[in-house]
Amino acid sequence: MLRPFVFVVPLLMLVTASSAADRIVIEHGASPLGANDQVRVNVSMTFFVPASTDATEASVKAQEHARKLLYESAGKECDNLRAAIARDCRLESINVSMSRTYGQQIPQGFNAAGNFGFRVTLK
Repeated sequence: MLRPFVFVVPLLMLVTASSAADRIVIEHGASPLGANDQVRVNVSMTFFVPASTDATEASVKAQEHARKLLYESAGKECDNLRAAIARDCRLESINVSMSRTYGQQIPQGFNAAGNFGFRVTLK
C-alpha cells in the first residue's frame, strides 16, 4: 500500500511543476528581465608584462603599453557584449592598476589589472 503512494507523489509534483512553468512563460514572457531592461556588467582582466622594474625608459614604456592594452580591451568589450546579450552598451567606469613583481623566484615585470564597468540594455 505504501508503494503506490511513493510513486504518485513525485508524479504529481512533476505535473504541478510543469504546469507552473507553462503558466510563467505565458504570463511573464521568457525571462523576468525584459528587452528594455538595463543591467550592469563588470569585466576584470589581469596579465603579466615582463620588464625591468627600475625607473628606466624601457620600464616606463612597458607600463604604458600594458595600460594601453587594458584601455583598448575596455573599448572593444561593448562589441563582445552586443554580439552576446546587449542591444546597447555604454562604458561607465575603468579602473587600471599596475604592480611590480621582482624577486629571485619570479621574473621581473608588472602585473597589469583592469576592471571595466558597463551598462547594457538587453536584447
